[in-house]
Amino acid sequence: MKKQLSLIAILVIGLFTVSVSFVAPKTGISSKKSEIKKQQNAEFSFFRTHRQGKNGVTSTWGMNSENGAVSYSLMRTYEDPTDPYAYWEEVCSMPCSSSRSYKWNDANVFPGFISYCVVAHMSDGSTVTTSVNTIHIVSH
Repeated sequence: MKKQLSLIAILVIGLFTVSVSFVAPKTGISSKKSEIKKQQNAEFSFFRTHRQGKNGVTSTWGMNSENGAVSYSLMRTYEDPTDPYAYWEEVCSMPCSSSRSYKWNDANVFPGFISYCVVAHMSDGSTVTTSVNTIHIVSH
C-alpha cells in the first residue's frame, strides 16, 4: 500500500512539474507567452535549479550573447507559477559581467514547491525571461 501511494505521489509531482508553464513575474514583463518564448530561446543558453545542501537552492544560468544585457534578477515564488496573480519576489539582482554564466545560492528556503525564473534587463529597457523551474523541497 505504501509503495502504491509513493508511486502515485511521484506521478503527481512529475505531472505537476511537466505541466508548469511560464507566467510573467510582476516586473512589467509582457505576459504574451509566444513573444517571451522566442526571446528566451534566442538569448538564454541554459537555466538550471537544484537543491544545494540542506537549506538552499542553487540557480545557474547563461546567455548566448550578452549584447545589450545590463543586469539580471532572479525571481522566486512559493505560489502556483501558472497563477497570473502569483506573487514573485526578487531573490537577487546582479549586474552583467564578462562571464557567460551566473550562479546564485538562495539560502534558507522553506519546504514546499518553489519556482524560479531569471529576468535579463536590457539596455533598451526591454526584458528577456527564462522559463520557470520548479523544485520541491520536502524538508530540511
